[in-house]
Amino acid sequence: MDLLVIALVLGSAALHPFRDLLIKGQNFPESAYLGITGSWVIFAAIQSTILNQPLNLPIEAWPLVAGSALGLFLYYLCVMLTLKAGDLSVYYPIIRSSPLAIVAIGYLFLERYYSPLTLVGISLILVSAIMIQYRRGASLLQRPKLIFTATVAMIGSAIYGLADSVAMETITPAPFLFWVYTTLMLAFIVFFTLTRVQKRPLSLQLFGCWPKAWLRVFASGALSYASYLLILFAFQAGGEVAVVSAIRQVSIPLSVLLGALVLNEKRFLVRLAWSLLLAGGVVIIILGG
Repeated sequence: MDLLVIALVLGSAALHPFRDLLIKGQNFPESAYLGITGSWVIFAAIQSTILNQPLNLPIEAWPLVAGSALGLFLYYLCVMLTLKAGDLSVYYPIIRSSPLAIVAIGYLFLERYYSPLTLVGISLILVSAIMIQYRRGASLLQRPKLIFTATVAMIGSAIYGLADSVAMETITPAPFLFWVYTTLMLAFIVFFTLTRVQKRPLSLQLFGCWPKAWLRVFASGALSYASYLLILFAFQAGGEVAVVSAIRQVSIPLSVLLGALVLNEKRFLVRLAWSLLLAGGVVIIILGG
């Protein structure tokens, strides 16, 4: 695998955990997601202006914009629904298993094939990612609705990953992200308006966390934008979407480290051991590429 692709993906993984850390525990998660989405539109417009990249896209790019926006909508919505009612340690590993869906969709519909060594590396990463967050006594089967939403989130992640990787073969990142996130922001506004609790004012539903946490939301948007921009650059450099998605799981052990240092979370040594095994999966993928 090209060292530039590896460096870009690892850089993205290093930034990603800070996004969730900054917005963790917000009282109005809908407003936090809407704020982050809106910030991406701003950042994409600024980047397009600085780089003198017109925002207009060719006609053939719009199905990819729609596919990416749909995947993101399913991902963000189902992550929010899952984590509202479910235990992060139980359901998040399902959400983060998008490489499995990407490999399956790529093989069945896009004629994409992977070496046995690469598949071993992807499998090792996913098993390690699950075990890092496994908690004894936790059960998936008791909450079938949450299994469903977590699985839909995983599929959504695979959809936008595949759409973005195809788009980056011919389109520059900033104009593409501008229209994807403009579409996503409008979809969120409509959906959050229609599904709000009747007694909750619409202003709280859409902007509830902004007065006290606007800087956190904006900073979270900036970090996540920079993180995903590196992923799009990796796609442009020839990174295979399933491999890139798998290597991004490095963000999980980084989250474990931050959880121990900042949030005083437990089971640090056990999680660190599984994190090292995950790193071994990354090495195998590199050798397999």
